[in-house]
Amino acid sequence: MAHGGYAKRRDSEPKQTAGSSRRSKVLRVEKKPKTVSIKNQMRSVERFLRKDLPPEVRESLVEKLEDLKKQQDAHARLAVERKIFFRNRKIKFFERRKIERSIRRLEKLQRTSSAHVGDVDIAEQLSKLKEDLEYVRFFPKNEKYVSLFTGAEDSEVIEKRGKMRQQIKANIIVAAASGKELEETGSEDDGLLDLSDDDFFDKGSSSDEADADDELTDKSAKEAASSASGRATSGMSSDERNQKQNSDRALMPPPQARFESNSRKNLYVQRNEMPSSSRNNTSNRRSESSYNARASAANSYSSQSSNLSSNSDAHKPKRKRRPKKKKQQ
Repeated sequence: MAHGGYAKRRDSEPKQTAGSSRRSKVLRVEKKPKTVSIKNQMRSVERFLRKDLPPEVRESLVEKLEDLKKQQDAHARLAVERKIFFRNRKIKFFERRKIERSIRRLEKLQRTSSAHVGDVDIAEQLSKLKEDLEYVRFFPKNEKYVSLFTGAEDSEVIEKRGKMRQQIKANIIVAAASGKELEETGSEDDGLLDLSDDDFFDKGSSSDEADADDELTDKSAKEAASSASGRATSGMSSDERNQKQNSDRALMPPPQARFESNSRKNLYVQRNEMPSSSRNNTSNRRSESSYNARASAANSYSSQSSNLSSNSDAHKPKRKRRPKKKKQQ
């Protein structure tokens, strides 16, 4: 029997079931306020305008409806621009990188060339490449991109490309007249693209582009060095050449294993430095230790097997003897 009214207190406490606890958890979740779309807001405003309203309220609702229409147009334009951007960003990125690399190569060739015979041709090529770079950088966002390196024989593509060039030049002039810089459209999210997709970037690394682009200018220096070394070797006799090869081989370090660890090297050196008697002693010790280990393992195995056999005999039930038959008299 419980003392102090403990049983009454226990009976008065409400019993919580699994379903009630689950319901309480569900009720605790706060619902986020639902955002009303622009389309629904426009519908509600149009519904209000159908009613008989005072002129002041009607004017405010008309202004609100115009603002909502502008917002809807802006959202639609941004969606189209986003779709076009994600479709064309890879082509624009690769074309821009190719043009910039060609410009750097021609500028370096112009600086390093001693003769000024081909400067006019290089200047013309540079002006064309700069126009192409402007085409890629300031191409309109809401227009589908027309590539510079594809569709060279198609008349429709050439005509459309020419129109877009004129439009871009006009936009640049208008922006310069108003004192504003024209927004670039060919440099967004350039770092997110993988350069391994294009064969143009397989020859050199993108981290050191200035050195990787010097295919035309570096060839002359390499050829001059190779020709100088060839002349030096051709002036030598056969005995001198053999003597030089032998001296180079003597100066070369001995070949080493490429992936050998330092611990293996140290063990090999210590083993070579040890005398033959100590080596024999160590080998004898190792053989004795291995023999002792094998003997101890065999003894333990035999002892375990004997224990198992004895235990199995101990647990066997005793055989019942048959009762002796009484002799008949």
